[in-house]
Amino acid sequence: MIASFFRNLEAHEVAYLLINGQATVLYGAATFSEDIDLWLAPEPGNVERFRAALRESGAHYYKLTPPLEPAHLEAGHGFHFLLEATASAPVFLDVIGRPPRTREFSSAWHDSRPFTTDWGTLPTVDLRDLIEIKKTQRPADYPIISALTLRILGEAEPSAETLAWATSNLFTLEAFFSFNEKYPTWIDATPATLPPALTQFAGRHVEEVPSEVLESANQWMAATMSRLQLADRVYWANIIAQLRVLRTNGQLAPEGAPV
Repeated sequence: MIASFFRNLEAHEVAYLLINGQATVLYGAATFSEDIDLWLAPEPGNVERFRAALRESGAHYYKLTPPLEPAHLEAGHGFHFLLEATASAPVFLDVIGRPPRTREFSSAWHDSRPFTTDWGTLPTVDLRDLIEIKKTQRPADYPIISALTLRILGEAEPSAETLAWATSNLFTLEAFFSFNEKYPTWIDATPATLPPALTQFAGRHVEEVPSEVLESANQWMAATMSRLQLADRVYWANIIAQLRVLRTNGQLAPEGAPV
């Protein structure tokens, strides 16, 4: 059934990118995801083609979904659907036209990667775009970000710019000190917020680092994570306020109605 949905997207020439959970699974940073998340190009013609693919897939509207229109996609709203499935195993589909912290769809599409899966060949968002999308309020997303960052470093010899970027995108001690041991030159471009004591242990294994320095590193990563979580909360507050207005005005799609 999921494969049929993706075939319908291809048949209708829908421009989309796979994001979030399923994308992290394909990149090897997670092992399982129940939902399907798509970044949909918000152009009017593409929205109509997507609507046709949803109808062919027997999709129904799910909770708190605004009208599927380019204006709402451009505004960053999320759209929630149930694909035709058994009651005991529903398939949830979440769609967004402008994910937070991302660039234009056309640029992201240019850098996307095709993955061959049991559902077909799926255009999947680039690693750096995926990392930005995953900077949410959920604590569980940050170990995934760390794993995605390490994957970027492992795909090619990282530049000084990439090493500097990586130091701000690692959120577990295991990930950071794996990075520290393998790429000791990261200290040549350290973030201003980095605890000074950390620079004294560049290239060292985590077991060689004193516990107080490990705690300092933990606090530094936690503070960075907290800033990102707050920024995401502020971003979604405006979207939620718009959604409340739509609900008050009776403009949300009826839950359970066919697309």
